Amino acid sequence: MEFSAGTKTAMQTPKGDIVKVTIIYDKSGKRISIDQDPFWVSKGNCEQVHWSAKNKDGSSPGPEFTIDFAQNGSPFHNTHFTQDVPFSGLVRREVLADQNKFYKYTIRIGNDTLDPGGGVKP
Repeated sequence: MEFSAGTKTAMQTPKGDIVKVTIIYDKSGKRISIDQDPFWVSKGNCEQVHWSAKNKDGSSPGPEFTIDFAQNGSPFHNTHFTQDVPFSGLVRREVLADQNKFYKYTIRIGNDTLDPGGGVKP
């Protein structure tokens, strides 16, 4: 079963909160920042990440972005996300919750990048 969040969808789970990570882009300085670094998802509570982007100056539309978990793997089934596919899905079954392990990922907006991280908690 799925529910709609605008035109995007996420898996509906018995617990399943969405951990929202907002990407903030400063067009004038070409800088990327985020509101949660690192993000934490709970494997036991069936949480997943939703990435969205906005311009720092509030102008619309928000920038197009890509997310890539290429540096040390992804805790999710996929390693690549965009504004068109912004939900991570659930943590892979074989990934253990470990608050000492961080998954670095790269956010790209145009030629600008940021390398934040995330983790899996019980």
